[in-house]
Amino acid sequence: MGTSGSNRGSRRGLVPTWVADPVSQPPAAPPPAQPTPTPATHGSSTPPGRPQPQPQPLPPPPAPVPLPTLPAPSSGASLSSARSDFTHAARAQGGAGRSLRRGVGKYVRAVGGARAASRIMGPSKSVSAGIGGLFSNVADAGAAAALRPFNLESMAGQPVSVVFAALADVLCPAGGTIDEAIARDAMLAVAAELTTGTDLPLDALPLPALDAIFLGTIARSIEAKLINELGTRSIKLPEDIQAVQRIEQELHSFVEGSVRDAFNNSGQILRGLPQADIDHLVDAIYERSFEVLRILGENS
Repeated sequence: MGTSGSNRGSRRGLVPTWVADPVSQPPAAPPPAQPTPTPATHGSSTPPGRPQPQPQPLPPPPAPVPLPTLPAPSSGASLSSARSDFTHAARAQGGAGRSLRRGVGKYVRAVGGARAASRIMGPSKSVSAGIGGLFSNVADAGAAAALRPFNLESMAGQPVSVVFAALADVLCPAGGTIDEAIARDAMLAVAAELTTGTDLPLDALPLPALDAIFLGTIARSIEAKLINELGTRSIKLPEDIQAVQRIEQELHSFVEGSVRDAFNNSGQILRGLPQADIDHLVDAIYERSFEVLRILGENS
């Protein structure tokens, strides 16, 4: 109390003066140096004049875990070359198909490959799987039973284009995200195509026709995705409406052929296929279709 912490005091300490110093023994070695005591703070349990206990060092932080590599974003400079090919195809008087194929192949590579391209088509795959399940049930149990889960059983006798338009409101209602709008537009485009052909009730459609509608929805959704990614604010389409229609037809033929090949190579049919198997089939069709588009694009 009241003394400096650096004062070591007398060498004799508290030994009485009448005790003689030992003469026959060498002097003791000085005590080891002690750390400078830290004054006790208020509320500390350590007595004044004694060094505070030193805090234990914290263990080193764990090594950072590397983040997984994500596919390249489907926008910006990574798609500039694909967009350039689409623009060239729109302006070309001949050979537009080659530029279209190259552009689509570059798009698939830019987003990270066929699997990544399929993964970003989530809403469209969900809609396509719903349609596949509906058609599988139509072939087994009839239109009314197949439409009952969608509360559309009263439309069993309506033309398939009318049923499809109503089904679009159930599977992908208006006002959703861009990807959901792409799925909805694909369904409505197929419904419009059906009105120009044999627009029969669901019960009257043979299985190949159901397959064609199912695959047409998948193809239209892929086309709409490509146009949205590569065409919006990027492609300088010609003013000639016939040239625009020609580009759309060539893209449709290119994508539809890839989708049909992917389905045929799967060896599956919709009739009697459980919903879980239909979900896997839809995943496989999208991924294989994008892989075919990539290969054809690279070989163009």
